[in-house]
Amino acid sequence: MRAALRSELLDRLYGRDDPAWDEWVAGLSAAERDELESLLDVYLRELDGRDADALAGLGRALGVHERARREIANGGYWDRTHALVWLALLRDAPDRDLLRTHCTETPRERAAAARILYAAETDDCATTGVDLLLRDEPESFSVFGVDTLYRVAERDPSPFFERAAADFARWPPALQRQALLVVRHLTTVVGDADLSWVVGSLSSPDPSVRSAAWRALGAYGWNRAVRDTVDLAAIAADPTPPVRASAYRALGTWGDAEAIAAIEAAGTADPDARARVTAAETLVSQRTSAEAVDPNDPPRADLGAGRTASANGRSVDETAAFDIAWAWAVEHARFDRLARDISRDRNRLHHEVRG
Repeated sequence: MRAALRSELLDRLYGRDDPAWDEWVAGLSAAERDELESLLDVYLRELDGRDADALAGLGRALGVHERARREIANGGYWDRTHALVWLALLRDAPDRDLLRTHCTETPRERAAAARILYAAETDDCATTGVDLLLRDEPESFSVFGVDTLYRVAERDPSPFFERAAADFARWPPALQRQALLVVRHLTTVVGDADLSWVVGSLSSPDPSVRSAAWRALGAYGWNRAVRDTVDLAAIAADPTPPVRASAYRALGTWGDAEAIAAIEAAGTADPDARARVTAAETLVSQRTSAEAVDPNDPPRADLGAGRTASANGRSVDETAAFDIAWAWAVEHARFDRLARDISRDRNRLHHEVRG
């Protein structure tokens, strides 16, 4: 049965100007209709463009569109979830009040409802999508939910940033981290959006949120207005080593003289060994060539010729501790460079021999 239905479906989809779905479906048995619906599910996940639009007509002939709406309005959790998946595959956005009323009980339903608007490319994808995802008292999402939030925000970042500016402080830390992850990947599409709440999250009582904020801000080195509001001198005062390490990485991404100076000021005197290594690795990556980096020439020498460790405000012990981190970072940078050179030569020789 499946083989025969597949053959007929493909013939109607690609071999005719008019697939005449309604006429075909009307002559099928209940078992054939069920099997054809399973085939439709498979092909809607694989095809796009005009082919997917044509298959949406088969969905209407099978009654999937209307059944999905009834299941959203009257079904239980799994009925609603199944219906939302179908509407996303069919790129068929239902009435928004139907989604708002029945599909915001769980993070999974919120994400599935917003995904329909994204798949259907509706004009209100960003506004209604963000509202469905983040209205009332939202919880943290699955990976699919975070991806959906990113996709609807990418269409138009304004609704997302406006909602975050108003509600971020009330969200649980897990959702705050996810919002900051979305910010991290939106980067240049944000325009003149309000990022003050991102900078403000550097003062969050939750260290994981502070780390996420630094990772997000690392992508905004181009935004001078945002950077001017970040207190670089406060990095050393943060009590959590992973947060300081995230700050060093963010400043390394910015990469200008001011950012590098801030890493040197805090990182070379960091009391935590792992954070010191992160600072050293970041500073090493700023050099033009790992082979040109002297393991006996850590950044303190760049702060002024002839200045001693104590003159730079660091004790001898602090200086020695960073020297160890610096030597470690240089060694790993050199090994990394060597491995890349070997891989490049191996590929070149392979192509020459096989060429």
